[in-house]
Amino acid sequence: MEWNKKWFRWGFSFLIFLIVVSGALGIIHEGHAGATESMFLHRYVGVQSCEACHSSGLLGRQFQAWKSSPHSRAFLDLSSREALDIGKRLGVSDPKTSQRCLSCHVTAPNAALPEAVSTFRMKDGVQCESCHGPGEDYTHYSVMIDPKKAREAGLVIHPDKKTCLTCHNPSSPTYKGFDEKTAMSQIAHPLPPAMSEKFGSSLTGGAP
Repeated sequence: MEWNKKWFRWGFSFLIFLIVVSGALGIIHEGHAGATESMFLHRYVGVQSCEACHSSGLLGRQFQAWKSSPHSRAFLDLSSREALDIGKRLGVSDPKTSQRCLSCHVTAPNAALPEAVSTFRMKDGVQCESCHGPGEDYTHYSVMIDPKKAREAGLVIHPDKKTCLTCHNPSSPTYKGFDEKTAMSQIAHPLPPAMSEKFGSSLTGGAP
């Protein structure tokens, strides 16, 4: 009888041990799975990462084209009297904190670590990555000089009308119709001819 009790206690202890170890392995596996997946997640880095190269005349001062566009002021516009009046009609007390407004006035409104790195700033409004995709993996010089590598790293070279219509649609309280040709001309930032010839047609065009 005593021998049976010892074996019972030993068996029970071993079962508990297996359960604990299995749970720990599950946690470890889950953690590594997340880490592995995050390696393939393109993260947002913010417009200042683009400024480093795209503010040069060699690349057509594309950063300045964005800076002078309504996109760069989109978040700041939420503090305007017009935005406050629109918010009041919609029952929004502070447009700067409302997801309804932020969804189209900033890039990646819900992004937080690890989706966005620490350099990303929501106050920069509708940034390059809204149209061209999260840039952590394609903003490196060694990648950007190779269009194929850049696309594989997440760069959307020529965003289409569907990208624009995500925000420029009747659900917007300021919507007055959307003409793609006119809109694209207002934010055009093509490469200079010399650079276009160097990199080929894959990186040219007036669209963002």
